[in-house]
Amino acid sequence: LCGCLLAGYWPLGGGRGGDGFAGARGRELRAAAAAAHPSGVARAPLRVNARAAVCAKKTSAAEPLRHVRTRAAHVPSSSSSSASSSSSSFSASFPSRQAFPSRHDKNEGRTRGHVVGSTATSTTTEKTVEDKVIQSPNDDREYKTVQLANGLEVLLVSDPEADNAAAAMAIRSGSWSDPEDVPGLAHFLEHMLFLGTEKYPVENDYSSFLNQHGGGSNAFTSSESTVYYFTVDSKHLFGALDRFAQFFIAPLFNPDCVQREINAIDSEHKQYLQSDFRRAYEVIKSLTNPTHPFSRFATGDKTTLGRDDIRDRLLEFHKQRYSANQMRLTITGKESLDKLESWAKELFTDVPNNNVDKPQFDHQGPVIPASMQGQIIDINPIADEHSLLITWPVDMELKPLYRKNPQGYLGYVLSSEARGGLVSTLKAKEWISSLSGRVFLQSNDLNVFSVSVDLTDTGIAHVDEVVKLIYDYLNQIKQHGIEEDKWTELINLAETDFRFSEKGDPGHLASSTAGRLLDDFPLADLLNPPRRQIWNPDKIQELIKNLTPDKMTLVVSSKKRFASDPKPPTTEHTEKWYGTQYRLTPIKDEQKRLWSGGVSSLSLPPSNPYIPDDFSLVEEPLPFAARRKIAKDETGLWNPEAPKLLINDTYQTLWHTSKSVKEFPVPRVQVFAVMRTDKPHQTPKHQAMTELYFDMVGDHLTEELYLPGVAGYSFSMGSSDAGFTAGLQGYSQGCVSFLSEALKNVKSPPLNPQRFGSIKEETERAYENFYQSQPYEQASFMMSRILNPDAFSIESLQEALKSTTLKDVEAFIPQVLNSQWSLESLVHGNVDASVAKELTQLFRQTLQGSVTEENSIVASPLQQRYQLDSGKGSSYVLKQTLRNPEEQNSCCLTKIQLGDRKSLSTKDLAIATLLGSMISEPAFDELRTKQQLGYIVSAGVGVSMNVFALSLIVQGAQHTAQYYDDSIESFLHGFKDMIQTMPKQEIDQFKASLESALLRKDLSLMDRGVRFWDPIGKQLYNFQWNTERVKALRSVTREDILKFYNEKVLDPETRRRLSVWLVSNNEEKEKIGVEKASFAQDVFEDLDTLRGKMVSF
Repeated sequence: LCGCLLAGYWPLGGGRGGDGFAGARGRELRAAAAAAHPSGVARAPLRVNARAAVCAKKTSAAEPLRHVRTRAAHVPSSSSSSASSSSSSFSASFPSRQAFPSRHDKNEGRTRGHVVGSTATSTTTEKTVEDKVIQSPNDDREYKTVQLANGLEVLLVSDPEADNAAAAMAIRSGSWSDPEDVPGLAHFLEHMLFLGTEKYPVENDYSSFLNQHGGGSNAFTSSESTVYYFTVDSKHLFGALDRFAQFFIAPLFNPDCVQREINAIDSEHKQYLQSDFRRAYEVIKSLTNPTHPFSRFATGDKTTLGRDDIRDRLLEFHKQRYSANQMRLTITGKESLDKLESWAKELFTDVPNNNVDKPQFDHQGPVIPASMQGQIIDINPIADEHSLLITWPVDMELKPLYRKNPQGYLGYVLSSEARGGLVSTLKAKEWISSLSGRVFLQSNDLNVFSVSVDLTDTGIAHVDEVVKLIYDYLNQIKQHGIEEDKWTELINLAETDFRFSEKGDPGHLASSTAGRLLDDFPLADLLNPPRRQIWNPDKIQELIKNLTPDKMTLVVSSKKRFASDPKPPTTEHTEKWYGTQYRLTPIKDEQKRLWSGGVSSLSLPPSNPYIPDDFSLVEEPLPFAARRKIAKDETGLWNPEAPKLLINDTYQTLWHTSKSVKEFPVPRVQVFAVMRTDKPHQTPKHQAMTELYFDMVGDHLTEELYLPGVAGYSFSMGSSDAGFTAGLQGYSQGCVSFLSEALKNVKSPPLNPQRFGSIKEETERAYENFYQSQPYEQASFMMSRILNPDAFSIESLQEALKSTTLKDVEAFIPQVLNSQWSLESLVHGNVDASVAKELTQLFRQTLQGSVTEENSIVASPLQQRYQLDSGKGSSYVLKQTLRNPEEQNSCCLTKIQLGDRKSLSTKDLAIATLLGSMISEPAFDELRTKQQLGYIVSAGVGVSMNVFALSLIVQGAQHTAQYYDDSIESFLHGFKDMIQTMPKQEIDQFKASLESALLRKDLSLMDRGVRFWDPIGKQLYNFQWNTERVKALRSVTREDILKFYNEKVLDPETRRRLSVWLVSNNEEKEKIGVEKASFAQDVFEDLDTLRGKMVSF
């Protein structure tokens, strides 16, 4: 929903990533999601790879920007390599894998696909940049770089089998380049480029073109760069490139759009006023050297941008900073390198080259001044949290050291969760729930290393002791922990990953490589091959020498601590832009002495005995040219061979296929399993006990299976609507023993009373902090509760949690595991049928002992769901007031149910999917760009609990929730007119784009596994579902769309409309509302009363 992603922006307490729930907000959002869907499949995120840091994977601000709807974003930025430690929330999981090469043999780590020199005979001054991209043996793409006559450097990537194409432009100009008197100007420029060019003057032409052709776009402004990127159906790359190029050749900067985009940026800023991430970050920035741009407000708002000369300043800034010699472009498509090169020359040579120099950020004195070093910053957060951030300015430039990567090695050792290490010891003391060491900021003149910690309620009273243990461990690393054998082991693991890396999203490839080119990485390092890493212990020693108590800044974020009486010489302050209260206290000399000189005797990360070395495949891989071409059915439509039923008896089913290995020759396996039972969520108490149990299991498995996790194996298990879900992924070698060990720990983990208390306390805080989350997140949760009879309120879960004891959990879980459940599973990848059966049988054998009539049930039908009665029209609203008194935004989420997946005809399902493609861009353009209702605007058709629904969401600070709902209704009626007047060619293009999307080839073994598991997990078993929709789609006419739209979306006699209004506390006084609604609605303030209007299915 929101493109303003905090790339490289690390939360105060070890961020959690992978599921969209990151950092300090992560636990409460997962808690809310669990309440809505008692946990879903693999609720907890896969952990950040413990090796990723040491392999110098530059954290690019572009990386998170996959499938994001909103166009523009400001990003508080820091480039960093990271290694994260965090506790599981609803399932046990281990470090996710990154993509890097293998040990060297005749087939490994070869350089391939690079084209040197230009085949063009042009007499222009264009030249070819000669270098070689080191690729994985699994990567059949071709790479080439050229430099255009205007100085623009371009990376070309040819992938003949690609369904999607992409491009990205990185500009060496970010928020640090803002004029001192116009904070936010770079961010404002980023917004304005989307709103028309001389060649394509219609405001939304670019986004509309991408939407019609199966694509999307985004952009972000970080401290030193701005990146724009798009994806599009590969058949339409040229048209997208033509529009994209005009951004940088002849943008209009239409005066009529200026005030609207200032409003959009102001709304974006208000969107994050309650974000503890941003509030703390802005406090830190405000205390740095005021002559350096890092100290300035970067996002912008009405007060900084609402000036009479803002357009003139914008034009001046654009001319000064947007120059071809300070830009880097990546284009990836299915065309040949020669064709892509000709397009780059044709479309981008006219980008002006003003021969501007690299930005220089002149400042007086160090960026982190002496006045900030040796200080404790106590912050009063919005959420009830306890987190600790230690930062040290580093007197060494880290960016040029990316191959030696001392920060990566140190981060890995600090963050290791192996038994007896720093994290393990602090957890055993019940002081922390997570810890990570990483670079916090990295630029030419500002380098900061950090350790971030999530503290427990007990730990917040032991901050000094936590800090001492960190320093003692740093000294231990300095004396005994810098080991070449450990470095080599990590590099070898990374090389194995690189060898078996698979293709990913082309938008990610484009944006990340453009960013690396802008950072002047040689092409050999563009894809980050681990063999290029260099062992240099001296640089690790040098980095550790910078981490001293005299240089540190200690940031503590805790409502509990802040509520205590300050002691002199503490001073109290309020940060300007977010209104954050904070205190400054000098670190006492006795504290510094306590933290200096000690050496711990904790365990350093041990050698890893779980490293795989057998990479044999059960299927013969196809040649590159033949891959992705074998999955066509008799009609020529792409349709991969479905898995086969190996077991299909009364109590369990097992699906299996290894055929995918022919297309994706990687020695990995995936196991998906669901144990169907209603025991985990019969009551709030049951759900609370189940949640606590899996939190404790995950906490235990973090340490118990940490080393296999580093070696590439991951396991997850938790509760879901269906009962329990479990998953495994990793190398096929050793997968049986790994799953067996994981399930034994699920069955009989040590349930420590002290850890139970800490985890229960974390869960209680998470539930309470949910009310501080974004209104649209809360609205989605409330909508899920309306539609899911098994979803309990946060209040009921809080109440149940209060009375839950460890004895309750110890008595309850064995009853659940030994109760009746049916098992359904899919084993996919590099194992044969016998191993697939062995893997599946482990669930019964380990968790129950055997299959009996007493502990098994016949496979259950789909769980009960609610939907509005299809026999009559209805329009209902749930209206509730947000509990956060400081939240300025109100929100409306509207869902119009189109029908469940079994009751709709295939043609109707095709029309519903087509509507989602057609409506998203017009809704964004009208409600956000033109009407400026709020920063969060989204529309589309999706499937929730097997019901298709058209969903629209608007969140903003200027209007009431009812006003937003009324605006949505007006738009929906106007969209009918758009369908009626839309040229047939445009409708046909939407159909063709959707067909391409439905037939899009899988990019990886994981993609294929998810494709197969989706119909199995939902008990639909239709593996031809996409091709069936395509066949039906081809006969859809304008009249079919209008008939469906009138009946399902507009007609009050037949449509089923449901809205959630979340109202801010200042709505009645300060927001613009409507005098009279334009359509009839029944408004409820009690959810259970509204549920009484629903029917089950």
